[in-house]
Amino acid sequence: MKILAPLGTAKEVEMLAENGAEEFYCGITPMEWMEKYSAGVWVNRRNPFAGVMSFKELQKIVDQSHSYGIPVYITLNAPYYVQEQYPMLLDLIRHCTEVVGVDAFIVGDIGLMIAMKQQIPSATIHVSSLAAPLNTGSIQLYKELGAERIVLSRTVQLNEIPALKKAAGNIELEMFILNDGCVYEESFCHTTHNRAGAFCSQSQWDYISMPTSGNYTLSDSEKIKLEEQVKDYREFVWFVNDCGCQIAQDGLPLGPCGLCALPALYKAGIDSLKIVGRESSSYRKLASVQLVKAVVDRVRSEEAETQVKEYARRIRNQPSFCESGLMCYYR
Repeated sequence: MKILAPLGTAKEVEMLAENGAEEFYCGITPMEWMEKYSAGVWVNRRNPFAGVMSFKELQKIVDQSHSYGIPVYITLNAPYYVQEQYPMLLDLIRHCTEVVGVDAFIVGDIGLMIAMKQQIPSATIHVSSLAAPLNTGSIQLYKELGAERIVLSRTVQLNEIPALKKAAGNIELEMFILNDGCVYEESFCHTTHNRAGAFCSQSQWDYISMPTSGNYTLSDSEKIKLEEQVKDYREFVWFVNDCGCQIAQDGLPLGPCGLCALPALYKAGIDSLKIVGRESSSYRKLASVQLVKAVVDRVRSEEAETQVKEYARRIRNQPSFCESGLMCYYR
């Protein structure tokens, strides 16, 4: 069970590696892509400026990471690409594999997976959560397409893992452990990750009660119930979006968390724990890695599950948030 951390620059490699990161992932947008499609057409699920800005920088990242024995994965996890984009993407994959030495590609588009296996068989495929790996049928499909790892969707819960693990066989499984949620099922969402404008992250809208086609209007008690439900929904959205994009008073990141589930994930044979946040500050990445490693170390030492959970809640230091259950990936 390895700790997978996000990267933005080569300057973060030593800091994160020395504090517990065991795998890295990052995005890159070639200048040729920007010139042809503009910065508005994303290669992956993050703004181009949230990723590595050049192949020279990527080479530094790979070289430094490999000196620690840490693999580097590249995100190509847009939900889909159009056919005319494939040649440029395949050139990117070929260069990153054969020249730069990237270890794997996190891919969301099935067509690109097929093209990779046909044209660049040496490239390793990690199936993105954007590809909807939600059940045993999807796991079997990605096995047939030659994937070596599958990133399970955020909505997959603990009781579903045994069947998915059995279906995966020797294919590695990765699950989310810290930061950033999704209001809906991300696998079927074609919006962008932009808190300033994505409708799913906004919940402070106004509404009015309108009569139905049968001229039925809500009673006073029904209006009260609706108001309660809207309030609950807004609270849920706030938690999912990193508690209003805040950090705690002790400096630790807030937002979706699976630390209490680590003993169960370990027993289930999960291979990798994803920390979300390629676009985050270096400090947030560092704090996230340290937070996960502190709990992972206790799990690896086979400390009692109840003690691990108590420790996880203690270092989170947000008892009311933990009690609400709204900050939990795995409820």
